[in-house]
Amino acid sequence: MEQKSTWLTPPPFHNSSCSHPRYLSGSQVNITLWDITQALFILLLSAGILGANLLLVLVINSRRYSKYIHSQPRYLLTSLASNDLAIGLFVTPFGFLPALYHCWPYGEIFCQIQSLLRGALSQQSAVILICMAIDRYMCMLHPARYHKHSSKKGCVAVISLMWVTSVTLFAVMVLSRGGYYFNPTGLLACDPFFSRPSLRILSSCLFYFPTTMILMYCYGSAFHVNKLRLKRVVCSGVAAPDDVGAANMEKVVAQERRLSTNSSRTMAAMSLGFIVMVTPWTIQEVVAACTGTKVPQFIDFLVTWLALSNSFWNPFLYWLLNNHFRQVCKELFLSKVLCRRQAPLNSKARCCSTNSSIVVATQATAPPMPSGARGDLEGLSEKYWGEILERTVSSNSLQRLQRVYGHTQPLPPTPARPNGNVISELRLFETVQIEI
Repeated sequence: MEQKSTWLTPPPFHNSSCSHPRYLSGSQVNITLWDITQALFILLLSAGILGANLLLVLVINSRRYSKYIHSQPRYLLTSLASNDLAIGLFVTPFGFLPALYHCWPYGEIFCQIQSLLRGALSQQSAVILICMAIDRYMCMLHPARYHKHSSKKGCVAVISLMWVTSVTLFAVMVLSRGGYYFNPTGLLACDPFFSRPSLRILSSCLFYFPTTMILMYCYGSAFHVNKLRLKRVVCSGVAAPDDVGAANMEKVVAQERRLSTNSSRTMAAMSLGFIVMVTPWTIQEVVAACTGTKVPQFIDFLVTWLALSNSFWNPFLYWLLNNHFRQVCKELFLSKVLCRRQAPLNSKARCCSTNSSIVVATQATAPPMPSGARGDLEGLSEKYWGEILERTVSSNSLQRLQRVYGHTQPLPPTPARPNGNVISELRLFETVQIEI
C-alpha cells in the first residue's frame, strides 16, 4: 500500500497573476454582487483601521492626555496602534482589486512582501498584547517595583526585539521558494504557505493559545488582587482628620490606583476583543489542516476578515471605554479644528494671540491716570473708576487673565469700602501689568 506524502506544494503563482493570458483576455473576469460587497467591505475596513489608529496615536501622545496615562502604557499603546496602522497600510487595502478581478495584479515580489508582512504584523500584535498584560500585572500587583524599573528604553528594547524576531522567523519561511501563495477565497491577497499540515497547526496554535492564556492569567490575577485591596481599604477605614499628611498621601495613592485600574480595564477589553475575533480563525485553520478539506468561500472570507478587523476594534474599544480619552478628543477637535476653520478673521487674536499682546492692547487703550490717583484711591468716585475698567478690559478679559496668572500670589484682603469692588479689580489689573 502506497503511503501518501505529507508534503504540500503551493499553486503556481503565474496562474493567479493578472498578467496570465486567461485574465488578459477577460474571459475569467465576471464581477458579481458578492465581489462588489467584498471590495466595499475591504475598502471601508481599511479606512476605519487607518483613521482610528491614527487618532489613537495622536491623542495618547498629546500633552492634554499625558496626565491620564503612564509613560510605559503609552509606549505600548502607541506601538500597538502603529502596528495596526501598518496592517491598514500594507495588508488590508491590497485585497480590494483581487476581490473584483479574482487575480493578483501587483507582481510576485510584492506578493512575497505581502506574505511576510501579513504573518509578521499579526504575530507582533499578539506579542504587544502580551507585553501590555504583563505591564498591567506588574503595575497592579507590584507597584513599587514597577515604578522603579519601568523605563522607556526597556519598553522600546523589548518591542524592537520581538519585532526583529517575528520578521526573521517569517522571512525564513516566506522568502524561500514556495513559501507564499495567493489566497483567492480568504484574505484575497498573499498568505504564507505551509508545506506541511503540522506546521500550519503549530503556527496557528502558537499564535493563539499562549497569547490567550497569558492574557487571561495576567488580567485575572490583577483584577482579583485589586478587588481584595479595595476590600482591605474599606475595612481599615479612613485616616484621622488631624493627620493631614497621611490623608493627602492616601488621596495621591488612590488617584494613582484609579488611573492604573482604568487603564487595566481598557487594555483587558482590548485583549478580550482580540480573543473573540481570532478564535474562529484559529478553529478554522486547525480543522482545515487536520481534515485536509477546503473551507467554503463565504466562511473563509468572513472568518479571515473578522480576525483582521481586530486592528479596528482595538482603538474603538479604547475610545468607548475611556472617558478621559473621549474628553481629550473632543477638546482637541474643538480647539484645533473648529477654531481654525470657523473663527472669523477679526477673532484671530482671541484664539491665537499671546498673553502679552492682550496687556499691551489694554495699556494702549487705557486713559492716563492722574498723578495723585495711586495715593488716594479711596477719594475718587466709583463712576470714574468704573469707566476706566469698562474702557480698558472687559469681564471676559479679566477672567482670562485670572486663569493665565492664577499661579501668582493672592493679594491681601481689602477692607470693605463703598467702592471696594472697583478697587479690588483695579489692584488685580495693576498686579497683572507689573508681573508682565
